[in-house]
Amino acid sequence: MSGPADPRSIPRPRLSTDRRQREIVATVLALARERGPDAITTQAIADRMGVTQGAVFRHFPDKQAIWLAVFVWVRESLAAALTVASDPSVSPLARIRQAFLAHVAFIAENPGVPRVLFHELQYPGDSPVRREVRAMVTAYRQRLTRLFTEAKAAGELPPGLDPALAPVLFIGAVQGLVIQSSLAGDEAGMTEQAEQLFRLLLDGYRGPPDGSG
Repeated sequence: MSGPADPRSIPRPRLSTDRRQREIVATVLALARERGPDAITTQAIADRMGVTQGAVFRHFPDKQAIWLAVFVWVRESLAAALTVASDPSVSPLARIRQAFLAHVAFIAENPGVPRVLFHELQYPGDSPVRREVRAMVTAYRQRLTRLFTEAKAAGELPPGLDPALAPVLFIGAVQGLVIQSSLAGDEAGMTEQAEQLFRLLLDGYRGPPDGSG
């Protein structure tokens, strides 16, 4: 009796390059939930997809192009998730809260994202991938800075608050929640803690009730 067929030998439906590229990106992020980014080789990607490495390279010229596509997807998907922060019908502070909850929900749904992001940021030097990551982080901080500036102008936050530094605490809180949830093996639990954590953040932004300290 013959053994099971090699999944790579089973014909797969032909997909457009765009759809296959999205599938490869999704595979990378799925693998990032299980192993360090350094262990995400093109062979590992091909094995998970049930194709050959050659099939992967038909859609991306090299591994760097794959990683660049991953971070382009992260930038676009996170921006889409944060569209709630552009709702003009609510106050700036309400939009900051919505952005925080949306950010946490996005990470809970895509726990591989912070792992590949932190991995890429720890290396010095320059490359198209690192430029994409830096541009993504910079644009995100600028977007948050505008929200904090608007909240100050609306009198919802103290006039002494530095709107350029406030996003550092915002992003740091999300990162801390990611680390805690990762250690506990419960990324889904992040969303349950996000609301309480934002209230603590808000207390820090507002400072003491009398404005001292």
